[in-house]
Amino acid sequence: MNLRAASRAARPWPSPRLLLLGLLLLPAAVALASADPEEGDGNLQCLCVKTTSGVHLKHITSLEVIRPGVHCPTLQMIATLKRGEKICLDPNAPMSKKIIKKLMKS
Repeated sequence: MNLRAASRAARPWPSPRLLLLGLLLLPAAVALASADPEEGDGNLQCLCVKTTSGVHLKHITSLEVIRPGVHCPTLQMIATLKRGEKICLDPNAPMSKKIIKKLMKS
């Protein structure tokens, strides 16, 4: 018996290809595990549970607005800050209304 073959057979770790495949499939497995089976199309709910109203416009790099629908009955505004953090803005706050007006003009 060859020493190389013996060391390969005694390896306790999976092959790198198998490990890479597992890492590639991990996000899909997590998404499937977190979906509620009673909702049919997946996880249909409001993304913004907690909202903030005190954010200055100069700290925001991008803004995503999600209209009310079957998934959530309220308007949702998700702002990405310059430091990379995502927060939900209160759509009824005066600052949020100013942000919407500035976006509508541009």
